[in-house]
Amino acid sequence: MKRIIALIITTLFLITLVGTSAESPATNTKWEYAVVKWDGPDRIYYNLPGKFELVYLTKQGVVIPKEAQAEEFCLAHASNKMAKDGWEAVNLDSRRILFRRAAR
Repeated sequence: MKRIIALIITTLFLITLVGTSAESPATNTKWEYAVVKWDGPDRIYYNLPGKFELVYLTKQGVVIPKEAQAEEFCLAHASNKMAKDGWEAVNLDSRRILFRRAAR
């Protein structure tokens, strides 16, 4: 009898746990996407919704340390800037990072 009660309680607990951890039905969240591309020693392209920017980091006063690889440093700098603006990284490769955020 104790085993049956323990089994029933465990089953109910697992059903409750699975039911609450499942994602809610698809929301109607609209996303906007942006791509950041490194294209040279200090050149970053920002492909934003409705806007395109070519930025030279050295002209903005950013100094790339000699020990750092320019590509990684510039992409990290751009990622931090995008994160401050509410973007989250979705995918990346060696020279590009895809970002998204909820549409405004």
